[in-house]
Amino acid sequence: METNIKNNAMKEIMSQTIPVVPAIDVIVFPHMIVPLLVVDERIIQGVNQALSGQKLVLLLSAKSYDEEHSQEVETENLYRIGTVASIMRVINVPEGGIKILIQGMCRAIVETIQTNDGILTANIKSVEFSNEEDEETTALIKNIKEISGQLSMTSQSFSPDFHTILTKMQNPEKIAEFILSHLDLETVKAQELLEQTNLNSLLEGIYQELHKEISVAQVQERIRNHTRDAINKSQNEFYLREQLKSIKKELGEHDEDFEVLREEIEAKPLPEKIKAEMSKQLNKLERISPDSMEASVTRNHIEWVLSLPWGIHTKDNLDITHAKQVLDEDHHGLAEIKERILDFISVKNLKQNGPSPILCFTGAPGVGKTSLGKSIARALGRNFFRISLGGVKDESEMRGHRRTYVGAMPGRFIQGMKKAKSMNPVILIDELDKLGSDFRGDPSAAMLEILDPQQNTEFYDNYLGIPFDLSNVLFIATSNDISAISAPLRDRMEIIELSGYTTQEKVSIAKNHLVHQAIAESGLNQQHFQLSEPVIEDIINGYTRESGVRNLSQQIKKLCSKAARIFVEKQEIISITNESLEKHLGPKRFVDELVHIKNMVGITNGLAWTSFGGEVLKIEALMMPGSGKLILTGQLGDVMKESAQAAMSYARSHAAEFHINEDRFTKFDLHIHVPAGAVPKDGPSAGITMLTSILSALTNRPIDASFAMTGELNLRGDVMPIGGVKEKLLAAKRNHMTSIILPEQNRNDYATIKEFTDGINVIWVSHANEVLDKVLLPSLI
Repeated sequence: METNIKNNAMKEIMSQTIPVVPAIDVIVFPHMIVPLLVVDERIIQGVNQALSGQKLVLLLSAKSYDEEHSQEVETENLYRIGTVASIMRVINVPEGGIKILIQGMCRAIVETIQTNDGILTANIKSVEFSNEEDEETTALIKNIKEISGQLSMTSQSFSPDFHTILTKMQNPEKIAEFILSHLDLETVKAQELLEQTNLNSLLEGIYQELHKEISVAQVQERIRNHTRDAINKSQNEFYLREQLKSIKKELGEHDEDFEVLREEIEAKPLPEKIKAEMSKQLNKLERISPDSMEASVTRNHIEWVLSLPWGIHTKDNLDITHAKQVLDEDHHGLAEIKERILDFISVKNLKQNGPSPILCFTGAPGVGKTSLGKSIARALGRNFFRISLGGVKDESEMRGHRRTYVGAMPGRFIQGMKKAKSMNPVILIDELDKLGSDFRGDPSAAMLEILDPQQNTEFYDNYLGIPFDLSNVLFIATSNDISAISAPLRDRMEIIELSGYTTQEKVSIAKNHLVHQAIAESGLNQQHFQLSEPVIEDIINGYTRESGVRNLSQQIKKLCSKAARIFVEKQEIISITNESLEKHLGPKRFVDELVHIKNMVGITNGLAWTSFGGEVLKIEALMMPGSGKLILTGQLGDVMKESAQAAMSYARSHAAEFHINEDRFTKFDLHIHVPAGAVPKDGPSAGITMLTSILSALTNRPIDASFAMTGELNLRGDVMPIGGVKEKLLAAKRNHMTSIILPEQNRNDYATIKEFTDGINVIWVSHANEVLDKVLLPSLI
């Protein structure tokens, strides 16, 4: 057919323009039959024009293209040598465009390319070889036919018919075109061969490509043989193992590893149902191939179950004197918690199998919640394990993953029981209030079962798949913010609040615990490093402002590090004094100054409680011309905003009592601001403080700055009770406040902490008027 084109019609084709079809990522050689998808409307028009004539198009490959607009190719981006192809079939595509089946006919070179009536066309001429056949051509043809025979035997891509047909062909050009139509070449290499005008160079290039195919085929064969050998070896091993099992069964012998597991199952004090389940799993393990994934999963499961401390209980030390001594050695103060632990030990003396309480220590960071759990374990003589739940959002962390998952593991509590090595350890659940939840479940829901004495006798872990008794565990949880724990979970625990420490308590803790700990960690001894009480107190006041002692411990360790360096470098012992503190710790972070500077209109000292302890908080109020709006700023929460609105309503309803003109409410705006605007604030205890600032601004009466106050306010003017009394009083004392106003209903709370408030005059109030009479000074007008 190509001969007919070349001899009879080529001159006619060359004298006319021919539609161009860009060939994307494919090179079509003569004799090749390939399908092409055409979606560009210009190209479709060109195909239709060809169908109305000789059904011939010119295929030109693109040098580069955009995948999203593959057929929108600029003419400059098309190669100038391509293939004249005959359109064999056209099919309309439902999604748009057409699919054409074409056959390459002969090579052609573009003389000119243009667009006529929106159709891309070209004038072409044929590509002729520049050299005649010679001896080199004959040698190359012989080599090509020889290597094609090897290729037919080694490569699955070339059938035996490929070699048979090739041996019968004599024309070098036909041989080249035939082989090129069968090779899978990269686009650039294929275009290079298509453009070749030297016959011997073309045959040389084809020979090299056939050599590459031979190399690839040999590698493929080697891989197939290796895989086949591995499979045969595996099958042979499986067959031999099965035979070995049968022989051992006939002889009454068993696998040593399986026997060890079987003996361990029998020796462990497992419940009967669990023992039967483990025996069933072991029998299953013996039947399956040891190389299978199921064997690995089953064996790991059995070993995990057997690694748990079934029946192992440490003996409780129920000596109350010993427990009291341990608790006092490790922690200063904390009388309420120590009493609760001693009560628990007393109950254990009377009833060994009684349920263990579930305690939750809540308080500011650094007050000793975590270390207290360790002390309780030491006092009882129990093993201790800590589980941190901060940031945990996946329920599987609690209950474990099902064994069907790759890399499945038991949950944290089962892992903790394994590491604790007893059925009755003390498990500290740290940062319980930091539990999260997402699409993977709610871990706090799993905690309900773990911390419920009625349910944790048969705790179900997804990985174990069997019930496990957690009822003998003494669970102790810790949190900074008890309100962040769900109500059902709070109901299952006994909440014990750890208040902040006074300065004197911190000094005592530092002397008896922190200094000794820092000296031991730094490698010093008592002669190398000493801190006096005044220096410790100066560190507390100048470098830490906290309810606990964590930052204090860090500062003392920093001083120890400085002392260690000086001793190593200069063999000198430094003496830490109040004057030398700034040299070693830098400038003081907190300067001792009164929160109140002077008596001012609209500025009141309030007392606030945060998860980090107590704070003195200023409330500022300011009047300005306007329309009676109440403006609230300072990142106030909803509850605090409502407290401000309630205070404003009380002030307006009692305006006559305070001699306030109605115009003050209608022609002026009132702006209430709480400084430290970047810190979110909320809670009801600032109600009376806000009322004081509001009335001060409305009446232009200054506020006595020696007072600080706290209390919730209702619309009748009653001062309601608040929480965090101790933390607030300690904050007032740290900031040198002399007079504190507290709700009358908090008097009972004060009875347990009044020894911490030396130098503070506490004033008890039950109504707003009592507060206002104390703190509002005569008007400046």
